[in-house]
Amino acid sequence: MLHEIDTVIVGGGQAGLAISYYLTQEGREHVALERAPAVANAWRNQRWDSFTLVTPNFQVRMPGAEYSGDDPYGFMSLAEVIEYFDNYIERFRLPVHCGVEVFSAEKVGDRYVVRTSEKNYQAENVVIATGLYQSPKIPACQLVAKCGSAAIALLSPKTHSTGMRNAWMCLYLRTVEFA
Repeated sequence: MLHEIDTVIVGGGQAGLAISYYLTQEGREHVALERAPAVANAWRNQRWDSFTLVTPNFQVRMPGAEYSGDDPYGFMSLAEVIEYFDNYIERFRLPVHCGVEVFSAEKVGDRYVVRTSEKNYQAENVVIATGLYQSPKIPACQLVAKCGSAAIALLSPKTHSTGMRNAWMCLYLRTVEFA
């Protein structure tokens, strides 16, 4: 059975949430589907635990939720960024379903059929907002790190920065590349 809906958004990151906000403001029936257990997965799982924004807080400007705290020139910590997105969904009552994998979206007549792990949808519109860097690009060859004028081979070509959460993890490498 197909669930009729106006729009299906695939992805619960910043872009997907912003689109959901505008559709909610317009009263358009929609759903945002996120494969991960929670929204803003890249923020939750692909950042160092000591991460802070490199732009001041006053530049945090998701639609309808510009920064209004007492430290406009400060820099949000990782925990604060994650809390910002969680509060954003709650504040605007965005219809986000987490833990839902989208298997396909295909045009059937003048609508789209979207097959998911939760249920199947028939939608007039589909928005793909999955992000650009979802999979690390790891070259097949031996990696070489540059440190000044010296080139040093890394321990393993399978090591990627997306797996690093803090400086202690660097102890398992012989070297780390700094750009």
